[in-house]
Amino acid sequence: MNRLPQQFLYGAALLLLCGSASAQWALRAGITNVSPHSSAGDAVGPMLPGPPSGISIDVRDKATAYFSVAYGFNPNMEVELALGYPPTHDVNARIASFLPAQVRAFDGQRLARVRQVAPTLFVNYKFGEANSTWRPFVGIGVNYTNFDKRTSTAANNALNGGPTDISLSDSWGLAAQAGLSYRVDNHWSITGSIATARVKTRLTTNTAGVQRNIDIRFHPVVLTLMAGYTF
Repeated sequence: MNRLPQQFLYGAALLLLCGSASAQWALRAGITNVSPHSSAGDAVGPMLPGPPSGISIDVRDKATAYFSVAYGFNPNMEVELALGYPPTHDVNARIASFLPAQVRAFDGQRLARVRQVAPTLFVNYKFGEANSTWRPFVGIGVNYTNFDKRTSTAANNALNGGPTDISLSDSWGLAAQAGLSYRVDNHWSITGSIATARVKTRLTTNTAGVQRNIDIRFHPVVLTLMAGYTF
């Protein structure tokens, strides 16, 4: 992890720890489903047809554990650091129909598995009163995404012509969320939310020194159901 993401995490932690003794804190945990909704261009590089090359990828959905910590400035405003167990996504081939049959045979096959670490810092506005049973909320913030583990499959090695290393650039972007909380009692609540962020990266493969690139944009839909404890 480079210096800039470390500063982001340290700053977020400091912001969450700087509240007064009377601050309203909330810890939340649950399950989340990440639908990347990836939009990838065609691969470009040596020994590829085109452009267009007709070779691209699709990133699949993944469910994982979710947790966050929030600090309430007042009954309606809070800052929330959303985290979770980093999901590992399957990356499948998308091959155009005009390519030869031996290349089209890779269509739909898993080319890689990629893990993403994506902490997001939100400022949330909660509607209604503190003791309201139902409280809708909206939030806006910033997302950082790092792809820290990448594994190339045998299919990807075959498609690229040999053992292949994979790297993806980090991403910073705006994030937004909306949700609804149900107040069980003074401490416990149940919350459902939907979130998205602006994420873009460049995937680079390296096969015996031959590099090929794919630019990817994500329009993720992140659905989360969680229980929260306020103190």
